[in-house]
Amino acid sequence: MDLKYVQTTCPYCGTGCSFNLVVKDGKVVGTQPYKRSPVNEGKVCPKGTYAHEFVNSPDRLTKPLIKKDGKFVEATWDEAYDLIAQKFKSYKPDEIACLSSARVSNEENYLLMKLARGVFKTRHIDHCARLCHASTVAGLAASFGSGAMTNSILDIAESKCVFIIGSNTFEQHPLIGRKVMQAKLNGGKLIVFDPRYTPTAKQADLYASFYSGTDVAILNCLMGEIIRNGWEDKEWVSKRAKGYEELKATVLKDDYLPENVEKISGISAADLKTAAEWIGTAESSALLYSMGITQHTVGVDNVKSTANLQMLTGNIGKRGGGVNALRGQNNVQGACDMGALPVVFTGYQKVIDEAVHKKFADAWGFPDGICEPKNGYEVTVMFNVLTDNPGELKAMYIMGENPMLSDPDLNHAEHALK
Repeated sequence: MDLKYVQTTCPYCGTGCSFNLVVKDGKVVGTQPYKRSPVNEGKVCPKGTYAHEFVNSPDRLTKPLIKKDGKFVEATWDEAYDLIAQKFKSYKPDEIACLSSARVSNEENYLLMKLARGVFKTRHIDHCARLCHASTVAGLAASFGSGAMTNSILDIAESKCVFIIGSNTFEQHPLIGRKVMQAKLNGGKLIVFDPRYTPTAKQADLYASFYSGTDVAILNCLMGEIIRNGWEDKEWVSKRAKGYEELKATVLKDDYLPENVEKISGISAADLKTAAEWIGTAESSALLYSMGITQHTVGVDNVKSTANLQMLTGNIGKRGGGVNALRGQNNVQGACDMGALPVVFTGYQKVIDEAVHKKFADAWGFPDGICEPKNGYEVTVMFNVLTDNPGELKAMYIMGENPMLSDPDLNHAEHALK
């Protein structure tokens, strides 16, 4: 019997846990702990424990299918590749759109971005980060220059106050929840504000339910209380922050007094004051959020407010601090970093910047150049174009993405694809 362990990364959520795949006679049969991983230290949640099962699922495709007379029939790989190449050759660059994936590797996302812009010459490439964490990319990039967690997952265990808003961390990111519990064991306080009483809320030292959509008012109230009591990190703010006086003028308005925000949000003034004190006076305070605050029309404002709170208290660039956006799929961050977005190349370099555009064209060396230096369509716009301007987009290359699951209006997505 040939038995071996192959170390890999869990394909489920954005935590990035590692485990060993147990391979028996060339077939994946289970998972076992990989204890050297700094992220999960050999522990895996139930999703990770059974993450290998899809590999041997009986309904997985083993051969390409080509549709003939309205029905799929099996084909050889050569037939499939020839058909794909011929079809894509027949379209103009702006008639093609590509959807990359938050579930595949950095290398694959980079290659699809290169295929789209270098071979198809199309501007239109995107992926589903737009539908979950676009607010994070925009909000944190405006605040810090990068739309990613500012701290490591390990840091969370060192935090003296963890503030969770818009995330059911214990169910959705259990191994990050483990770090939160380690912070509690180390004497840290846990604050959870969530409209629902979740498993995460049950572990909180301070939990408050609030009316959905009142996040900015709550965060402004906390900042106002921190400033009124002199808990802000004056040195950090004076040396590193911009626009402090404007922020101060806003959050100190009567609108954001705890007694008034109680009426807006449903959180009692006493709980708001307690939360402000714990965050403002903690040696280090980490803020964790996920899609509970991003999936709003004001998602970018929500994200900027979390950044403002952490800057005000000097919790940026500090162990156990930071603004920590928790990702839903296993490579949302990587797909964005690799440039699978309509407005940027790899590393968030702007497509419309002529110098950046020339740099990529020169590096790739395609004899007939690459796409125009213009922004492309976002995934949501692609589907609007399909329904509103029939004939403008004629081909779509979708890799590891499922618009019929991730799009905000599934009936609209189905109509557009048909």
